[in-house]
Amino acid sequence: MYRRAFVLILAASILALAGCARESRRSSSADIQIGLSVVPFPAAVGDMRLVVHVTDSSGRPINDASLAIKADMTHAGMTPVLAQAEGGGEDGYYNVPASWSMAGDWVVTVEATLKDGSRAQQRFDFTVLTQDEAVCTDDDAEE
Repeated sequence: MYRRAFVLILAASILALAGCARESRRSSSADIQIGLSVVPFPAAVGDMRLVVHVTDSSGRPINDASLAIKADMTHAGMTPVLAQAEGGGEDGYYNVPASWSMAGDWVVTVEATLKDGSRAQQRFDFTVLTQDEAVCTDDDAEE
């Protein structure tokens, strides 16, 4: 009796794990790679351009993705910066204009959606400086 119950529980566990594995493969974003840089660098309050690089797992550029970008400050109460891009990437690079509204620590989340419906999401941390902090001259280096 106990042996039969053990076998049934073992079989049910194996089936459950197999079902989870199939779901995991279907929703995997391992086939889409996302990189992000900011121009100008270092990041400073004001207008900027997010340069998002989207490639497949082999490093081939993806030029027809839809991008949804959300930048949040790390402390509560601040309005997020939102931006989008629809296709039109060249060599997998998408130039997205935006503006940092405040100096401090930010988390930028980029979600790429391909025409076949597959998606990937990547998080990036940035520290945004004030305009004064971002400007460095030779005089500053000598002090």
